[in-house]
Amino acid sequence: MSAYRRHPDPAPRTRGQALVEFALVFPAFLLIVLGIVDVGRGIYVYNGVSQAAREIARVTSVHPGAPYGSGAETQAVVATQARLVPGLTASNITIQCTDMADTVRPSSECFTGTINRYVRVSVSVPFNVIAKSFLPVIPVMTFTSVSHIQLP
Repeated sequence: MSAYRRHPDPAPRTRGQALVEFALVFPAFLLIVLGIVDVGRGIYVYNGVSQAAREIARVTSVHPGAPYGSGAETQAVVATQARLVPGLTASNITIQCTDMADTVRPSSECFTGTINRYVRVSVSVPFNVIAKSFLPVIPVMTFTSVSHIQLP
């Protein structure tokens, strides 16, 4: 017999256990992280849509252009907002002339100088979440904002 004896492992082998635990926890962790990223993106797009509606309405009320909302200043703001807000295009923006009751009026009436004429800008942007690839039951959301400003 040898004077040196081999000591048994103080801890049982657990290499496979760590892999199984990781495989069970990782999908839930990934969904939580993607959910946090999606909430942040959603807040950014929602605020961007609201800001775009306000900015376009403000500029259009000061520089209406003919036909209504086609002034160079309005188009410049539309282009700027389209660069800032993901998914925003000129086709997602509606600019209308309304009265106090929010009835749509012909754009020619907005130039007559009568009182109580408003510009109404509606902006809509579709929003897809990243986590949809893991949870396909999440629908495509649309963020919409409407802004009214009285013409000077």
